[in-house]
Amino acid sequence: MSRIPPVEDSNFWPVDAEGESNQTQAFATMQELFRVMAHRPEVARQTMQLLQTVMRSGSVEPRLKELLAIRVSQVNYCHY
Repeated sequence: MSRIPPVEDSNFWPVDAEGESNQTQAFATMQELFRVMAHRPEVARQTMQLLQTVMRSGSVEPRLKELLAIRVSQVNYCHY
């Protein structure tokens, strides 16, 4: 549970080039984080752009990136 209460009606899910919702499992597991970030919409939007760029571009497969994120969370005893 976060120290800052989440915004119940926030909608900061990633969208694709056509403006369609593109919520993946990775983003779904961080739903609470994004709902807390919704208190600062500009920060939430920029964070979403960063995550989309990191997780969906480059030469490493997105699936491997997801597995690495899960493993890092496990090593650090962090819920992901």
